[in-house]
Amino acid sequence: MQPKYEFVAKTLEKEIIERKYNDDKKLPTEEELMKVFQVSKNTIRKAIDVLVSNGYVYRVQGSGVFLRDFFYNGFVNVMNMTGLTKNFSADKIATKVIELSLIDPTEKIIEKLNCSPETKIYYVKRIRYLDGEPIEIEESYYNKDVICYLNNEICLGSIFKYITEDLKLNIGFANRVISTEKLSKEDAEFLNLEENDPSLNLENVVYLSNGKAFDYSIEKYNYLKIKLYNIN
Repeated sequence: MQPKYEFVAKTLEKEIIERKYNDDKKLPTEEELMKVFQVSKNTIRKAIDVLVSNGYVYRVQGSGVFLRDFFYNGFVNVMNMTGLTKNFSADKIATKVIELSLIDPTEKIIEKLNCSPETKIYYVKRIRYLDGEPIEIEESYYNKDVICYLNNEICLGSIFKYITEDLKLNIGFANRVISTEKLSKEDAEFLNLEENDPSLNLENVVYLSNGKAFDYSIEKYNYLKIKLYNIN
């Protein structure tokens, strides 16, 4: 069962991303949030601690909890492990599935996911759009022993939401590497760019809270549309 403070934190996070509090740049008071969620002051404070540590808000003693000013169009938080819908509201993101298949792992995937050669792997290639413009090519490799089922409908939405809410798995941490490369002709066409234009890449290995690697992915961003940032 999900702790109450996690539910409150996730709800407030969703509301922040959807810009519910943008006018005041401030969260409601602890007392107001206690009434809204019907929980204790300690639960609210623990939820706000989560938002502070994730970089969404900051406390000012005696004044309240304020939103950090980082919601800019085209900025992607490299510390966010749970997909583009945590950087932009869901109604702004669209997805096209290019390929979904079940494959045998290559030596590189075996190394990244620490799996055996007999392990089956879901390979997913998607194009992500922001306000109708292609911003990202995403190629992901999921360990089928952990992510037991994927279909086209799931891949059209938030795969990480499916993992956490439907499969009830707890995502723990990720190793991420930023790099650049020249786009192939095919990938350039997907992003409405020219062959050999640069792409801004994030290479990820994502782990469950028990330390099990389940996802190896490469995200290639349209360098004209996206900037990467980190909240400290």
